[in-house]
Amino acid sequence: MSQKPGCCFLGCLFQLCSSKSQEKSKKGSPTPSSSSLDFKMAGKDFLQPSFPALNSQQRLSDAKGRNKVELKPGRSLMDWIRLGRSGEDLTGVGGKVLEVDVEELAKHNQKNDAWIALRGKVYNITPYMEYHPGGEEELMRGAGIEGTQLFDEVHKWVNYESMLEKCFVGKLKSTTPVHRRVSLLKNLEQGGLPVVNKSLAKTNSADSKNGPVPPPSFKVPESPSVPKFDWFQTKTNVTLVVYTKWKLMKPEFVVIDRQGNNFLATLYIEDFIYYLHIELAEAISLNFEVKVNKDTGKTDIILTKEKPEQQWPSLGKHLEKHNRHVKVKDQAIEYRTCCVESVSQVTHNSKLLCLALPEGTRMCVPVGHHVHIRHKVSGMEVVRSYTAVLPTLTGEQDVRVKAGTVIYLMIKIYKNGALTPWIDSLKKGDPVEVSTFTGDFNEDRLSVCQNLVMFAAGTGFTPMVRLIHRSLEDPKSSLNVRLVFFNKKFEDILWYDQLQSLAEKHDRFSCDYILSEANSNWSGKTGRITLDLMKASLPQQTEKSNLLTCACGPTPFTNLVTQFSKELGYSEREYHAFQG
Repeated sequence: MSQKPGCCFLGCLFQLCSSKSQEKSKKGSPTPSSSSLDFKMAGKDFLQPSFPALNSQQRLSDAKGRNKVELKPGRSLMDWIRLGRSGEDLTGVGGKVLEVDVEELAKHNQKNDAWIALRGKVYNITPYMEYHPGGEEELMRGAGIEGTQLFDEVHKWVNYESMLEKCFVGKLKSTTPVHRRVSLLKNLEQGGLPVVNKSLAKTNSADSKNGPVPPPSFKVPESPSVPKFDWFQTKTNVTLVVYTKWKLMKPEFVVIDRQGNNFLATLYIEDFIYYLHIELAEAISLNFEVKVNKDTGKTDIILTKEKPEQQWPSLGKHLEKHNRHVKVKDQAIEYRTCCVESVSQVTHNSKLLCLALPEGTRMCVPVGHHVHIRHKVSGMEVVRSYTAVLPTLTGEQDVRVKAGTVIYLMIKIYKNGALTPWIDSLKKGDPVEVSTFTGDFNEDRLSVCQNLVMFAAGTGFTPMVRLIHRSLEDPKSSLNVRLVFFNKKFEDILWYDQLQSLAEKHDRFSCDYILSEANSNWSGKTGRITLDLMKASLPQQTEKSNLLTCACGPTPFTNLVTQFSKELGYSEREYHAFQG
């Protein structure tokens, strides 16, 4: 989809988005699918606090999305920005900068008096309550505690410092081990890990016969071993070899950034990142090639020598990040300044942008993954997420997409949105900050099913673009593909002519259009998603294991499809929701 639904302003606490009627947003971490086709879901790791809680109303069963509440008039993101610029004291302490200890922080845990600590900084989130799309209840889960871990679990890419700049109370004092135990226990009791021993909250060095009691420890699984790295050269090439031992490794999971002889390759291997960071001994061209052995996960990064026949005495000097192997969730989101290459109109309120990556960068966005775009609006950093699409479904493809030098985004423009009025103004040559891809869709799932049924609403169509293209253009595929496409009006349908052309060309593809505000000239289907409609759209004479159902659209829409899929008996293996 273009802009993913289901997020709130600040990640798990404040995810940056407004309602679907303005601009949708998407979560994710730049993590390829897990090594199993039963891909990992966010928040499923029992060793990490789950936020929102699994039984929260902000979740629908175990769907990955979160419901948004209807905000009062005048409580949009732009209204929040205007409030921040009004000069009104949003700190609640007269604008003073305080030093706050954990005891003081814990006192501010009510709706009319709520503070939160994020990376050592304390913010008064009381004035933000009515602006939070996830509702006061979910925001209150972080009140009175150190909420960094909760925030990082879902949307660490959100710039909360910019969002809550006017709410800054002060710095959180360093805590003693006992204080950390108390904070941890409160964190656990509010939706994280089960509390093993609540008496720890009352324990200190004075009442313990054997001295201070250490914080509770939890056994953490061992990290996978660091991949092995090697290199060799021929007369024309230098090949970097990484033995990932991951059978789902793909060339798209390798991002390359080169400036002069400074070479950085970032490999996304399951839930980890592995870096090759080298100051190359000699010059190379801008042509990069990545090959992956499907059986072993061995990854070859092939560089072309600028001077053929020249024998390199060594690969070069290892730089700061070289051979680092870290969890994806522990790494900051990287942004690159791209350049608008073209802008074309898709519908009356949607545009297709082609963004050229910086020279020396190779980033192929995996199927079903998205990127973040950030821009300052009235001094506040606003971030939105968009799924990468293709330039067309029926014409000749842009070879640069596969080469990883351009990205296409289909974006709906909202006149009263926070970010899209700026996007609407973009022209050829304008700079745009774009993040590394994020997402959790496993493309290999398309190879183990016989039927693909996609339910899309509005710009929820965008993740389906590459699923459709990949399924129909693969000569080895016999996958039956069906798109059930919901829109308000006929003129809102994205790429209608192309979808019709595909249906005429491919016996394996069909598309149903359903309008909720059709005029008298429309003779097709009308209405909204229902259990009966969904059931009728699915193949009736097939084993469930041969079916993959996907959904994307506004959060209520996607959550309904999720609910209906469960009522029909489908599991995670047969269903994927593209939402945050």
